[in-house]
Formats: sequence, C-alpha cells, structure tokens
Amino acid sequence: MTRPRRVRFRRVSVFLAAVILLSAAPAFPSGFQINTHGARAMGMGLAFAAVADDPSAIFFNPAGLGWQKHFEAEIGSSFITKVEGEFEGANPYPGLGREEKEHKSTYTLPTFYGVAPLTSEINFGLGIFEQYGLAFRWDNAEVFTGSDATTPVSPSSFSGRFVSQNAVIQSVDINPVFSFQPIPAFAFAVGADVRFSKVQLERNSAVINPFTNSVVDVAHIKLNSDLTDNHGWGWNAGILIRPVPQFSIGAAYRSKIKIDYEGTAKFDQRFTGNAQLDGIVASQLPKGEHPVQTTIDFPESVNLGAAIGLPAQWTVSLEGDWTKWERFKSLDIVFPDLTGRDLHRQQNWENSWAYRVGVEKKWSLWALRFGYYRDNTPQPVSNAGPILADNDRDAYTIGVGYNTPRWGVEISDLYLKFKKLDATRESQDNFFGTYKEAANIFAFSLRMSF
Repeated sequence: MTRPRRVRFRRVSVFLAAVILLSAAPAFPSGFQINTHGARAMGMGLAFAAVADDPSAIFFNPAGLGWQKHFEAEIGSSFITKVEGEFEGANPYPGLGREEKEHKSTYTLPTFYGVAPLTSEINFGLGIFEQYGLAFRWDNAEVFTGSDATTPVSPSSFSGRFVSQNAVIQSVDINPVFSFQPIPAFAFAVGADVRFSKVQLERNSAVINPFTNSVVDVAHIKLNSDLTDNHGWGWNAGILIRPVPQFSIGAAYRSKIKIDYEGTAKFDQRFTGNAQLDGIVASQLPKGEHPVQTTIDFPESVNLGAAIGLPAQWTVSLEGDWTKWERFKSLDIVFPDLTGRDLHRQQNWENSWAYRVGVEKKWSLWALRFGYYRDNTPQPVSNAGPILADNDRDAYTIGVGYNTPRWGVEISDLYLKFKKLDATRESQDNFFGTYKEAANIFAFSLRMSF
C-alpha cells in the first residue's frame, strides 16, 4: 500500500496511543464509525454537541472547552460486546437451512482527554480515541477434516469463507485542539487530527476440482498492515453558543481523512487430498510475502445539537449527525508484483443521518441520564455480506454520574438493536440470507480537576 511522499514517524511518537488503543472494534455504529467516547455523553444517547461540558468535548464538540477553566484529565473506556450475530442462508447459495454465527467477543476501547487553560480565553485540549474500527469475524471460519492444515478444509467451515473470514480495521486518533471564547456566551475551536490505522483481511480461495467437479479450498490469503506505518491527517472544528445558562446550540465538524495503506499478503496452500491437483496449485501459488496496497477514504461528519435546561435541574438535549459515507465508493486491493490478482469490490455507500435525544436529571452531586437514538445505515443491501453486514439500528441508553468540583465518575450502558437485514434477493457476493444482530456497550470514565 504505497503512498507518495509519506513521512515516516518514529514508533515512539505513537507508542502511548498504540498501547492504549490497540484493539479493533466491531462494526456496531453506523458503517464502521465509533462514537461512544465518553460515558456521560453515552448515557444521554450521544446527544452531546450542545452540552459538551466535560473533557470529552474534545471529541463531541471542542468549542465546549471554552467554559472549562481548570486543568482537567479524563480517562475512560467502553466495552463493546456482540450479544447476537446470526446468519440464516437462502437459495441459491449457501442454501436454505444453512446457519452461521458471528464471533462474539468483548472489545475494549480506552480514551484519554486532557484540558489545559492557557489564558482566560484560550484553552488547549488533547484527545486520544478510536473513531473508526471494524472487527467482523466468523465462527468456524476454517475447519480441517483432520488435525492440521495438511488435511482438506471441511465443508462444515463457514460458508462465506471465500468472501471473508475476518475483516479488521484498527485506528488511533490523536487530536490536539485549541478553543477560543471571545465573549461569555460564545466559543469556537479548531484542531488537527492524525489517524494511524491498519487493515487486515482474511479469506480462502477455491477452484473447481476437475476430478470430482466440486468446489475445494486451495489457499488461505491473509492481508495485513502495520498500525504505525499508515496514517493520514485531517482537522476538526466546533462552535457553541450559550446566550443564557439554560440554553445552548452547538455544531461540530470532522474532516475526511484519506489513508493509503501498504502491507503484505501471504498465500498459504490448502490441500485437497488429490496429489495431482495439489501439485498444480503449488506450482501456481505465490511464494512468501508480497506487497499489497489499498486506500480508505474516511468520511467527514457534521453534528448539530441544541440543549435546554428545565426546572428542577432537568436537561434535554437533541442532536442530528450527518456523515458523508458516499466517499466509500469501492474497496480496491492491489498486488504490485502479482499479475491478475487485484481485487475490486464496489461499495457505493450513501450519506446517512443519526437522530439523538438525551435527558439528564441532577440531584446535588448525583445525576441520572437516559437517551435514545436512531442510526441509519449507509450500506446498500446488495453490498452487505461476510465482510460487513450493516443495517439501521435503535439504541437505548442509561447512565449515572457523581461529580464534585475536583473529581467525578461516570458509568453508562447502551443496548443496540439492529433491524433484521434481508439479503435474500440481492447480493454482490452471491451470498444470500438474513442477518440478525444486537450489541451492548458499557462505558465508564474518571475525571480529575487540578
């Protein structure tokens, strides 16, 4: 994945971020975007662009730093668990009655935010988080008929293994921002966003066995890249208007980021049990590791929100988030030194909206929060498949917090239910069926003020 004029960063420059955020995240938010980067915000359904009054404002709306007049640091994490991931096959392939399961794991996504007032009007903030991630892995991705890979692959293996067995996108965003508050009722902010990322794709390759006229596995292909060697730059900005303490409106923007990946591809032979066919495959299969390239255009996004304070310390927040997913037009994988092995997968994603509402009730130092949002998928039904099967989803959230002027702790939980995805009539992968998914996300954060 070659990139012209690429600046190589020393590994030490991203060591902290790589240690903190080395986990890939499952594709539970819209597309493969992740927004659960603050426990308080998550408790309010992520409707936080017009609230933005803790250090996680660096992610949600950096203009909110204008009202934070102390040195503050916040560490936290979200724990994302797939609680349901099932596929039921349809004709013509893999056929009625064929059932598959997505791999269920819990993924940990830590975050760090720091805020430092520089003057009475200017603040500096630094955030480290993972805004985009994907981990779409299938159970029984490859099962052998014997004890090891010298035996043929069993037909009981995942039926979509020739499209994808495992798809991973990892990223680490390092986001320094500056906020400026020229008058008490208004603040704006701008920042830089450097994203380090890696991709990994695994699948099997098949041929028609001429001796039996059946489909057989002949190779396992693994594409991989390094987290610290692939990066891109972007920027973010925000404004927040608070004419009175009980009302605010806010807007936040994150730019597109293009990353040209370079990595390696390895082809491992899978044996068919027929010595003659295995010999033919061995003579044609690439040996060793080979360079591979691809590009991902991460889309820009706009968040628009309003919040109002009501009597008895109630707050209601509304938000609409727009993401320009139409930038994700195709996934092209290029093998510079191999002829005829390039892969092209049309994506043609569409721009999408998410609609959010959150409520907060405070009692002295305690607060209870709950929220809801509807997130529309950018992925066409025909594009859904073993690499990623996304659909519209509804999220229900609840959270509780305890905050003093010097420190605070937040916990929240989010249940995400996907609309059943019916891909029985159209599939560009020729992999027909229905997908059922649900997820749960638990988050906590600890804030310290100095």
